[in-house]
Parts: sequence; structure tokens; C-alpha cells
Amino acid sequence: MSIEARRAIDRLPLFSGVPEAARARLAAAARPVRYREGEVVFRRGDSGADGMLLVLDGLVRLHLATGAGRELTLGLAGAGEPVGEVALVDGGPRSADCTALTPVSALLVRHADAAAVLAEDHATALALLRTLAARLRRTTEQVEAVGLRPLPQRLAAALLKLAAADPAGLVRLPQGQLAALVAATRPKVNLALVEFRAARLVEPSRAGLRISDPPGLRALAETD
Repeated sequence: MSIEARRAIDRLPLFSGVPEAARARLAAAARPVRYREGEVVFRRGDSGADGMLLVLDGLVRLHLATGAGRELTLGLAGAGEPVGEVALVDGGPRSADCTALTPVSALLVRHADAAAVLAEDHATALALLRTLAARLRRTTEQVEAVGLRPLPQRLAAALLKLAAADPAGLVRLPQGQLAALVAATRPKVNLALVEFRAARLVEPSRAGLRISDPPGLRALAETD
């Protein structure tokens, strides 16, 4: 078991109520994985036997797509955040697509390994299920909030998340991909970025977009 895996598991709120010995077993079973920028991590309907992905570095996008090619972003997961928690418990099919927005390093905790721990320790099973239920409630609220929030707030939150995952603190996605990320058209995203630049929240750079006023952008992202 790597020290990095143990620390990542210990810091994960999902396992906050799980006894230390059980966390140690899960960390020992976790295996490191890497994904290239743009690589598909999994698709909707894929087997969930691989269980949960715990992002160590980089950023992944969870999204749904229609037959007509339209996409809806469900969320972004960065360092220290889990993806596929439900599959960790039931091993069922994936409910959404997941794509690496940047190079990603992560840990994979398989359903079978988690199931073995849960089968032997009912206290651990109950603790994990309680935490998972609470997280699912928060996820539902977050998805609802994102869908109902105005574009400037959605875009501000996405820019902060993207910049946090970039080593240089830049947003490198082209406007077309940004538009898909925040469920808007490219012209509307372009207009919002013009307003952000006028307010000195962001500024263009040679390699992308730099956030020049993180507190101001964060305040906008958190506006109700």
C-alpha cells in the first residue's frame, strides 16, 4: 500500500465514518491509474465493477449525451474528489459518461474489494452507506442548482475549477468546449467572457485565460 493511497483514502469525506482498519484495507487494494487529456474514463452503461475513481491530480468531467449530440455536464471532479461512488457499493452500470479534461492520475477502488470489506464488517457497511446517502442528496441539490443558475455563475464556477486543476493556473479549454461544459452556446459564453474581462475578473494570456481576480470570480460563482 502506498502512503499516497492511504492519505487519499483517509482524507475522503466518503470514508469519514469508516473504521481505520477498513480504510487501510481499501487503500491497500486501490491501484493507481492514469488518463490522457481527452481520454474516456468510462461511458454510460459500462460495467461498474471497477468501482470508484479517486482523483489525485487533474480534472474529470461527468456528462450525459443525447443521440443528437447535445451534452449536459453533471459535474467536474478534481484532486481529492471521488467519481462513481455508487458503483463502489453495487457494481452496477455507469449512469453517466466520464472524460478526462486534463491529464489525470487517480486511484481505482474496485467494487469486489469494497464488497469484501463490507461483507465482513457491518459497522463499516452502515457507516459507508450513511455517508453515501448524504452525499447523493447533496449531489442532487448541486445538479439542480447548476441547472437553474444563470450562465455567469455557472461559467465562473467552471473557470475556477479548471484553473485550480492547471499547474499554471490557466483555463486552456477553447470557448466551444467551455460552452458544452456550462450548457450554453458559444456566442453566449463569449459575451460572458467579454463582461468578465471588462470587470477585470479574467484576462487573456498566450496559453489560455488567467483569472486575475479569484475572490471576485468566486463571489460571483457563489451568488444565489
